[in-house]
Amino acid sequence: MESKRMPAVFVGHGSPMDAITNGPAREGWRKMGQHIGKPKAIVAVSAHWITKDLHVRTAEDNRQIYDMYGFPKELYEVKYAPKGDPALAEKAISMLGGKATALNNWGIDHGVWSVLSNMYPDADIPVVVVSTAMRNTPEEHMAVGKALAPLRDESVMILGSGNVVHNLRLVSWEMKGGHKWADDFDRTIRDAIVKGDFDTPLHFESIEGWEDPVATGEHYMPLLSVLGAASKDDKVSVWNNFSELGAVSMTSYVFE
Repeated sequence: MESKRMPAVFVGHGSPMDAITNGPAREGWRKMGQHIGKPKAIVAVSAHWITKDLHVRTAEDNRQIYDMYGFPKELYEVKYAPKGDPALAEKAISMLGGKATALNNWGIDHGVWSVLSNMYPDADIPVVVVSTAMRNTPEEHMAVGKALAPLRDESVMILGSGNVVHNLRLVSWEMKGGHKWADDFDRTIRDAIVKGDFDTPLHFESIEGWEDPVATGEHYMPLLSVLGAASKDDKVSVWNNFSELGAVSMTSYVFE
């Protein structure tokens, strides 16, 4: 069967409750899955698998991890554990040129399953999870996506799950939109990406006021990996273009 080129996708995953709450985030994920179609496999860079160095899960299974606490019982009843793809995982490690090693002490966390359980609810697409390596520079995070980009021509979707703006210290639980500083930063990144300017998001520390939106970094870096996997020739579409809880941007991008 002929391979279909798949997109590179960055998804803002937000509150874990978005996985089960009927609202704009969940509806956007469903429509995104329908728009993209079904890939042969997914390589997912997760903001919630935080490691010092770069790792790839090579196991045949994907143990579901409920890496959140104090939420309603219904959230912990969501079952989503698609199989892994050891051959694809080993290929990804090879493509990363010695920059990554196999590690199977994690699984599929809520940053990934909350999104994919709505995009592809049948859990019948193999998923290979890649960590967010906090020793890496922004350039190195982007290089991860660039190295893996050829997989797109083999019907493999490159997915990054995180948030352009993510600051749990400044969350307002009763707030529906975003604080001005959060929306301003999100808009700056969005305007640049839509114009094909990837240097601005890469050098986000040059943007005035970046310290609050990118408070800890791990949720932002998967965006850079997706930008690395994107081509300048790709058409970019913006999904879930809103913020929640004051300090979390849900803005998502599909490069195809």
